[in-house]
Amino acid sequence: MNKEQLIDFFHDFLMNRGIEKSPHELQSFNFIGSGRLDSFEVLTMIMELEMHTGLKLTPEELVDESNATVEGLVTTLLSKQ
Repeated sequence: MNKEQLIDFFHDFLMNRGIEKSPHELQSFNFIGSGRLDSFEVLTMIMELEMHTGLKLTPEELVDESNATVEGLVTTLLSKQ
């Protein structure tokens, strides 16, 4: 997946849960700190990302604060390709 496809994934995932963000807001959106997604939803998002990309996130990557934003997680995923 390229950056645009990953951003689209996040946009769709969040929209399906009633979280609307502009493209600029989306990239800086902190899905952990905002409290808008519960832990089950975050886990669901990570599992769907791993299924769609074929990439696996390490436990260290999952707790890395820089991956709590859409932009941070997209950067990490792109670096793994």
